[in-house]
Formats: sequence, C-alpha cells, structure tokens
Amino acid sequence: MTPTPPAHADDLADYQALFDHAGVGLLEITFGGCIRRINPDGAAFFGLPREQLLGMSVLDVTHPEDIERTIEALGRVVRGDAPVVVLEKRYLRADGEVVWSRSRVSLLPGRAGPADSVVAVVADITELKRAQQDLERLNVNLQATLEGGLLGLGIALEARDLETAGHTERVMTLSHQLGAALGLDGVTLNELRQGASLHDLGKLTIPDAVLLKPGRLDAAEWALMQTHAHNGHAMAARIPTLAPAAMGVIRHHHERWDGTGYPDRLSADEIPLLARIFAVCDVYDALTSERPYKHAWAHGDALAEVRAQRGRQFDPHVVDTFLTLFGSSGATPLGRA
Repeated sequence: MTPTPPAHADDLADYQALFDHAGVGLLEITFGGCIRRINPDGAAFFGLPREQLLGMSVLDVTHPEDIERTIEALGRVVRGDAPVVVLEKRYLRADGEVVWSRSRVSLLPGRAGPADSVVAVVADITELKRAQQDLERLNVNLQATLEGGLLGLGIALEARDLETAGHTERVMTLSHQLGAALGLDGVTLNELRQGASLHDLGKLTIPDAVLLKPGRLDAAEWALMQTHAHNGHAMAARIPTLAPAAMGVIRHHHERWDGTGYPDRLSADEIPLLARIFAVCDVYDALTSERPYKHAWAHGDALAEVRAQRGRQFDPHVVDTFLTLFGSSGATPLGRA
C-alpha cells in the first residue's frame, strides 16, 4: 500500500519514515516529471545517491526506447484516465546497465490543495526479464534446429521419389508466402512450414514399383498410393515436437474442396486451413516442375489451372489470394517463367 501524505505537519516525520522503509522502491514524481522524493530502495535500484536523483527528470534515467511509453503512462494518471497504471519499462543505471522494472503509478493526494504529483512503486524484474529473453533465444534455436531437421528429411524423401529437386524447399517457401498474405501469425506460419516439409512422409511406405512407376497407375496402384496421406500422418504422430496443425497438412493436403479427395473425403471448411493453403502451393509447384512423365507447365498455364479448380479442388478464398499474390502483378513464385 502506498503511503498517503499526512494533512498535518507534525505527522510528516512519520510519513517520511514510512516512505523510506516501505521495503520497495518508491518515487514521488511531479506532474512535470521531476523526482521530488525517492526512498533508499529506489535510489539503490538506480545506483545513484538520493541527493543526486532529487530534482532529476525521471526521463533522464529512462531507456530512450521507453520514454514515449513513460510519458503516456504518466499522462493517463494525471488526466484521471486510470487510477492506476502498471508499466513494465527499462531504466538506465549510473553504471550504464539496463534494468527492468514493473512500476505501479498512481495519483498522490495533495497535502494541502490539489494533487501535483504521482507515486511510482518500482519492483526490480531485471532477472525475470533476462530469464525470459534467454528462453526466447533458446526457443528460436530449437525451432531452427527442428525446421532444419524436418527439411533434411523432406529432401531425403525427394531422393527416393521422383520429385523435382528442391520441391520441398519451394513448397515451404510458397506456403509461407501465401499463409502470410492470408494473415497467419508467426507461430501458425511455422506450423505450416513444418507440415510442408513432411507432406509426403507417407511415401516411405509405398513400394518402389508403384512410387517410381514412369507411366500412369492402375486402379489398385492408385488406391495404394493414396494411403501415403494416412500413413504419413501415423508416422508423424511419433515425432513429439511436431505441431498438431502440421500433422493436419500431412494428412489432409489431398482433400478437395468439393469433398472428393482423400483420405477422409472432407469438404470445404472441414479441411484444415493449413492443408487448404498447402494444397494450392503443392499443385502449382507440381505443374511447373519437370517430371519424367511430363514437361513443366508455364507459369500462366499453371495459374489458369489453379483458377479453374477454384471451388472444386481448392478453397476459393485461398485461390483468390494466391492469384492476387502471383497472378496480377506479373510476379511469379520462385522465379517461375
């Protein structure tokens, strides 16, 4: 609880004692931003003598990137927009060290007349912030390691299948671009890239005689080939770090908007969004890639086919976004001619 200034002068000594021994950093800051009073804990936080801090602008010890936020927080309290504002911000200590605080700022009632200052309760959260930053860096490194491993596995799959070299990297990049254009956040984009890297994992279960057949598959062979989506999902479930949304891409990237796809004959919005996004990218790259059994399609011809499958094979909104991204401006995905 923040001590309130007493109304009578003979109580000022008791108030000052309470302020000084509050057990947490306390600052009284004028409406103009000057430090009027600071207790020993507050001075220790800044690493300066109390006498030097008194009269100093609080902005002089605030990290430059947090000055605007500090002014805004003080203004909200002074104007009465909020009785209390809690602000996490950085300060600069006398030795140049950057320290973090969680400050609770509230109006300080005047001793005689209207209030002209606020009081800030300052808690040192520097170690907590450093731990959070270390964890974030570790998470980034783990994510990079995971993606690198998944990409490597995807490239290994290309070596067995007759996919064009670079297919996995291309569909990962295309999917990321399309997902970003559709407004996906960073976490979801990473899940999309994970799924794209392993979309054909289940082809490991398909015999070479079927997988590598240069001609058209007969009905029995095609039925066997279709099992790769289900089998890939089952295999991916054994990778503990793989996101569930990524597994949805592996299982459902051959579903069709009209419900005639496989393995579960899902339709429309029943198909996970990431699988709908990936399906367009996968087909586009397959069309524009040279294969043993076909020539590569031109970019414009592939776009025409994607447009023709709008509302049939593909989600109309995803197709519209893909065409806006790569169709009207002359831009082609990954340098396709």
